[in-house]
Amino acid sequence: MPEFWYDITMSFTGILTLLGILLTWLIFRRAERQASPLLVLGGLMTAGGFTGVVVFREAANSLLTVLILTGPALVAYSLAGGNVVKVSGRLMLQASATLLSLLLAGHHSTVVVDIVYAGPFLAVLLLMNSLISSGLAGELREKLLVGASWMVVLFSWTRYLIGGTPGIREAAIVALYMVPVAIWVGIAVSVYLSPVEHTWPGKLLNVHAERSPGEMDEGLHER
Repeated sequence: MPEFWYDITMSFTGILTLLGILLTWLIFRRAERQASPLLVLGGLMTAGGFTGVVVFREAANSLLTVLILTGPALVAYSLAGGNVVKVSGRLMLQASATLLSLLLAGHHSTVVVDIVYAGPFLAVLLLMNSLISSGLAGELREKLLVGASWMVVLFSWTRYLIGGTPGIREAAIVALYMVPVAIWVGIAVSVYLSPVEHTWPGKLLNVHAERSPGEMDEGLHER
């Protein structure tokens, strides 16, 4: 069973996740995308429920369980409703792989706790992919986000190997979740602070206008 070090690390990651959700909402608002305030509400519910479940584990009550399951659902609804995330083959594969990891539920903690963990994982994957598909991050940062999103999927499977005593293996496994979340938040900060004339919609439209039709089709296909 994970100990205090795990609780502190994952609780801190939950705070980072909330920051990332808030930044993502601000980015889409600034880019004049239809980002609903439900995204922030879902983030608050997800972060609060996730932190509570991490701390209380088997003692987590039904309210925390509802929060950690309803929060990601609100995140998904707000992203889909605002048309700010595209359902790509990569996203479908990542979501399916994350859900399949629940076949191992019960080996890490209780079955209920292991299942509710999948909610925040899916929410983070959606948010990462929303930045990837937005065209606001740039090629290098998009590649970093793709790599980070696959690390989250890998963590959804390897988290069951975490034991009670912290060691190199446990630290490496937890890093598979903490590092990608930190990468996502860092990229979100850099995108939000980017000069409007360099990376935001007006500039993007000018860049698209300079491309040939074949290049535009190829770029859209890659998205």
